[in-house]
Amino acid sequence: MNFAHFINVTKTVHQLACNRRTSNSIEASRELEKYVDQLSFDEIKFIQIIMYLGRETTDEDRLKYSNRELFVSQQRYLEKKSWSIRELEADHIVAKLPLDEYLEKGLEIAGNLNIQLDSYTDLDTKKDNLKDEEGAVFMSKYSRVKKIDANFVDSYLAKGWELIDTTKELSSFGETTITYHMGYPISSYIADLKGIIEKYEELGLFEELKKRLCEKEGLDPQGLREESFYLGDRPNNEAVNFFNHYVYVLKNEKGNYIYDDPANKKKEESKIKKTVSVTVDGDDLPF
Repeated sequence: MNFAHFINVTKTVHQLACNRRTSNSIEASRELEKYVDQLSFDEIKFIQIIMYLGRETTDEDRLKYSNRELFVSQQRYLEKKSWSIRELEADHIVAKLPLDEYLEKGLEIAGNLNIQLDSYTDLDTKKDNLKDEEGAVFMSKYSRVKKIDANFVDSYLAKGWELIDTTKELSSFGETTITYHMGYPISSYIADLKGIIEKYEELGLFEELKKRLCEKEGLDPQGLREESFYLGDRPNNEAVNFFNHYVYVLKNEKGNYIYDDPANKKKEESKIKKTVSVTVDGDDLPF
């Protein structure tokens, strides 16, 4: 994918943005939004470079730097600032009411460049740039992202969601409204799942799970137990491995589940009884 392709895509967005401004209609706004929504993340990132290039570049900058230097500088700045996710970045583009003006100026600066954008190839398959203070990948922080209006923000916050961003959108009545972008943190998602599992355990379904896993392997459920400390290496089976992993995942502790076949215990008890019986019959007693 080369520079010319990205320029052509940006020109299409520019034309749609011009139509939105001149017609001031809901249909034109939706046509622009629909086109941007189907673009790849790479194309959206490029449009943002052109958009901010047009918005931020001053006449003094034009005299001081070459067009290539201005373009590369804006690209590096946005990469360092880091993009979040495709849907949010697409919204940032559409929400800019002077979008056609920004793109027109940006295209004028970038129009005569001939850059092979190898750095944009297959970016969608790579990890997103780091964004939050902990250096985590943005989307690794949220299991779900959703757009809602102001009426539902409080209820989502009460359920553990976080406010990521807000954008302005044109409503069906021709009025500008605020859309809230909410993220459901993976930490909240995991806490909810643990709560569900704890309820299963409270209702005795954990014991049923042990029974089913043992039956699957033809084992006696009475032989599966958890010790208070590690007893060393013992023969493992699917049930033992599963429950030790279960403890590790839910409690962050080393599982001490073992399996002792009750049949072997009965055999040992039988041998002891026979030995005692022979000893008593033979009067070989220590008293």
